[in-house]
Amino acid sequence: MGIGILGTGAYLPEQVVTNDDLARIVDTSDEWIVSHTGIRQRRRATTDTSSSDLGILAARRAVSAAGLSTEQIDGLVVATSSPDQVQPATACRVQAELGLMTGPAFDVSAVCAGFVYGVAVAHGLMCASAQYRRMLVTGCEVYSKILDYQDRTSCVFFGDGAGAVVLGQVPDRYGILGSHLTTDGTQRDVVGIPAGGTTEPASAETVAARRHYFRMDGPRVWDFATTALPVSIKQALAVAGLGVADVDLLITHQANARLIDAVAHSLGMPREKVPTTVERYGNTAAASVPITLDEAVAAGRLRRGDIVVLASVGGGMTAGTVVLRWY
Repeated sequence: MGIGILGTGAYLPEQVVTNDDLARIVDTSDEWIVSHTGIRQRRRATTDTSSSDLGILAARRAVSAAGLSTEQIDGLVVATSSPDQVQPATACRVQAELGLMTGPAFDVSAVCAGFVYGVAVAHGLMCASAQYRRMLVTGCEVYSKILDYQDRTSCVFFGDGAGAVVLGQVPDRYGILGSHLTTDGTQRDVVGIPAGGTTEPASAETVAARRHYFRMDGPRVWDFATTALPVSIKQALAVAGLGVADVDLLITHQANARLIDAVAHSLGMPREKVPTTVERYGNTAAASVPITLDEAVAAGRLRRGDIVVLASVGGGMTAGTVVLRWY
């Protein structure tokens, strides 16, 4: 038997934040944001909503779409870079609220590449032990609470949301065919939140210096992503014995419409094979790939036997790709 995706789910908060809304509080404009990122709006969670809240809702939808009950899930991986708290893992609350009281529940932290990393890790566990027959992987983010709205170079990009998949047995030759994960830790300063850990513990000084907000060096992100993502995709396809021409749908990280265009061009992949949600939801970090996948499923864009590629880049810097034959 193979291991593939049995069901997908997503959840987006109701509040819509347009570029004009941001322009009222940040020195920016709708024209600048659209021309540089392709983003027109994003979603924002309420002040009493945490990342786990969104992850729970997306996970329930994925389990339902798979035709399963939560009692049939053997483990949980949560990908998030805006966790409920430093410890314990956000997965612990998701597990408790879903009633998944057997098997492991843990977080994967690879920033925007977290969901793809989570799928690869879950797949590895399932291949290693018959204990894990069905695994739930969720990407959930509430970036609105970690953004600095005085920093127009980062706050315009991100939105809140969650997506999830259930992995389980599918017929042989279907499901996950190959994967590729990579990290370049020498570029760990490109993306992140400087303070709050053991290197720079929280203090009055770090709070005053706004060191607990998300920071991003956009040009360096672009350079890494446009180089590392095509390489990762080709490497994963090679593991699967496939090439770019075999791909029916590329679900890539929704960081920036211009970046997605550049990656598709680099691969020589027709743009119609690369669906986007970034224009409506912004960059939802670890949630962007499963949200976009869920929308593609709902739109009927995937047929049995299609070759589907899930690919993402994230802080660290990280990149990852999973190749599946859809069932």
